[in-house]
Amino acid sequence: MNQFDKKSLPYRALNIHWQIFQKEIRKLSLNSFHSMTFRQTLITDEVVEKTLVFSGEESRCVL
Repeated sequence: MNQFDKKSLPYRALNIHWQIFQKEIRKLSLNSFHSMTFRQTLITDEVVEKTLVFSGEESRCVL
């Protein structure tokens, strides 16, 4: 977290959606919600994918 500026999108995404990363993949909700961070309507899988792009972890994770 210290590698990002506090007002940047990666910092806000990790700070707000950190609880999603602690859940098991099969327990993620399929209901869509409006994410104020990304300013879009997303499901939790999409939030995980978008946030992993910031850290470069998307190539290591299979959803």
